[in-house]
Amino acid sequence: MTSLLNKLVLLVILIILTIYNLTIQASILPIVIVIAICGFLEYFDDENLSFYTFILYIIMCFIYPQFIYFLPAVFYDLLFTKRQKFILLCFIPLIVNFNYILVNNITVLAVVSFMEVLLKHKAAQLNFTQNSFINQRDILTEKSIALENKIIELSEKQNDEINIATLNERNRIAREIHDNVGHLLSSSILQIAAIIATTKDANARNSLELVKNTLNDGMDSIRDSVHNLRDNSIDLFVQLRTIVDSFTFCDASLNYELNSNLNIKAKYAVISIVKEALSNVIKHSNATELSVSLYEHPKLIQLIILDNGTLNKEISDNGMGIESIRQRVNSLNGILNIDNSNGFRIFISFNKDDVL
Repeated sequence: MTSLLNKLVLLVILIILTIYNLTIQASILPIVIVIAICGFLEYFDDENLSFYTFILYIIMCFIYPQFIYFLPAVFYDLLFTKRQKFILLCFIPLIVNFNYILVNNITVLAVVSFMEVLLKHKAAQLNFTQNSFINQRDILTEKSIALENKIIELSEKQNDEINIATLNERNRIAREIHDNVGHLLSSSILQIAAIIATTKDANARNSLELVKNTLNDGMDSIRDSVHNLRDNSIDLFVQLRTIVDSFTFCDASLNYELNSNLNIKAKYAVISIVKEALSNVIKHSNATELSVSLYEHPKLIQLIILDNGTLNKEISDNGMGIESIRQRVNSLNGILNIDNSNGFRIFISFNKDDVL
């Protein structure tokens, strides 16, 4: 925008100078051509194009001396470039047409040219300042985005740590209840049963039966609570992500699209299958990329583990690793498919009714 304003100021001055020295009819052609040239160079903003246009304009000045009045406007774009020394070519048409261009007009053109240099220098400084500001703004924006991402990452890590600590505490509480309270209740039930067996008073025996039944109900309630605590004490996503993040043999990624909460048996099975599959990759494959995906469908839970490697040695279908995976899949009535035609791929499907 600054460059365009500078050119407009120069054009206005040079048009006034041209009309003052020439007739309006003689001024129209150079005015129209120079305006077109300035607009053309401003639009494309190319140094080579500016140079060749300037050379062509110098040639036109020999043919049409009235074009000399607009030389400052044409060489504006060459100022402060690698080819600015060619601006000295302007003296050739001035010398050749010295009688046509009066001394006063040459003086005015020199003053205009000097003013043009000052304007271009000011515009270059302003452009440099603007670019520096934009670069600094971009750097600060990038740093701000990086900082926000770091804060989000730290927040997620903190939430994961809190979640893991909460789950561990749940597991500890469930274990304490099972080991201590459950043991005490079981002992109490056995003692009451022994007392009932030796008591001959019917009323006392009935009362002890009621106490025993109450303790049995309490024991069942505690057992259900402990099982619920234990089921919820394992976050499958956290466990899988920990396994994948700690896998350093090759690049590994986790795709987790599961909304339902699997039962404890299914969680342990999935975790064990993933560990065994990743162990097989280390032992038998030269993979560079690996992905673990867990998807939920309307009727199925699907586990897919695949890599892009080729087998260093053939894996036996009856090997311990594959057999371990097969047993865990069969224990949940799942379906296992293995394909090594294009990388090593494990496809496992579970019926929702068997894992929820």
